[in-house]
Amino acid sequence: MNVLYELFCMGAAPTISESDIKNANFQQLLSKTMPSAKQIINDDHLKQSVTQRMKTVVGSKSHSPSNTIRTVASMFEAASAAAEFDRERCMLEWLQTCVTSAVEMAFAEANGTVPTMKAQKEPDPEEPFVVEERGLRYDRIGASDDEYVPSDDDDAIVPAKTKPARKNNKGGRKKKTDEEDQLVPEEAKGADAYISPGAGSKAVVKYFAQQQGGPSTIMTNGYYARSYFFPSKQSFNSFISVLNSAKSTIDVCVFAMTDDDVADALIDAKKRNVKIRIITDNQQAAGKGADAERLQADHGIPYKTDNTTGYMHNKFAIVDSATLINGSFNWSKGARFKNRENIIITNIPECIKEFQKQFESLWEEF
Repeated sequence: MNVLYELFCMGAAPTISESDIKNANFQQLLSKTMPSAKQIINDDHLKQSVTQRMKTVVGSKSHSPSNTIRTVASMFEAASAAAEFDRERCMLEWLQTCVTSAVEMAFAEANGTVPTMKAQKEPDPEEPFVVEERGLRYDRIGASDDEYVPSDDDDAIVPAKTKPARKNNKGGRKKKTDEEDQLVPEEAKGADAYISPGAGSKAVVKYFAQQQGGPSTIMTNGYYARSYFFPSKQSFNSFISVLNSAKSTIDVCVFAMTDDDVADALIDAKKRNVKIRIITDNQQAAGKGADAERLQADHGIPYKTDNTTGYMHNKFAIVDSATLINGSFNWSKGARFKNRENIIITNIPECIKEFQKQFESLWEEF
């Protein structure tokens, strides 16, 4: 029966060569090899080459229990996508359940705990994701950030949109001068004020001079360095203001990126033809609610990940090569509404130069 299926029901499988998988990353290797599994299995030399490459790319990933489970799930998802029939997909799904259960039990035994067999259930969004180690319980890094749902009382909101410019006596719109640099109207100033889209770095300087204590906050030559702490509505507004100011470029290097309001600011910038690049952690990019892959797939914003056993734990952004945001702040709802976080926003050229150099180095490496 299987022979008849292959002869009359299945199209010819794509071929694969060693050159096709020589430099493939984990996801590329899965997508390239699964449809050509029969050729690989029947060619000992090719099988050895593909196996070695798989060991290399998997070896570069984190081997924490949670990431190992995600790695196994990615393998089964790729196999299911390459399957021709629902019968095969159901078999793969059941096999994934069996393998995942065995792996989880192995981790439990290695940790000295006795696994309990019970029916799987969907995770409870109200139940915190915790890790137990040496008798201590704590949030898995990034997990609480990604899944945090703010309450109505949380002290941080997305700034209200700016009001249209007032018309002059001749019926036309009053044109803003370069010195005004597209700041929000006088009546909109305060904690909720933010910079108009594409206003540029001059508007950022003017924003800090007007919103953060007057001209005394600006150093010589127009340089500034302002500190902000979270959770805080004013801190978030200042952060999003800088992203909103972008005219030409935004380079983002951040561990966790799951706050859709921040993602929307990047999407708006992309629509203004701002060139955006994102570097993020490979484990976080694969996690629930992560925005990087969606921004690339839906809006053409490229991103890269580290694919290493350690974390890509940087949290900085450079806007128009003129403004730097740096600190502990992840781009997540948990960091924004719940955590004790900090950022510094500055236009000091030497700081920007060093961070830009690091970004370019990581972009080339990843």
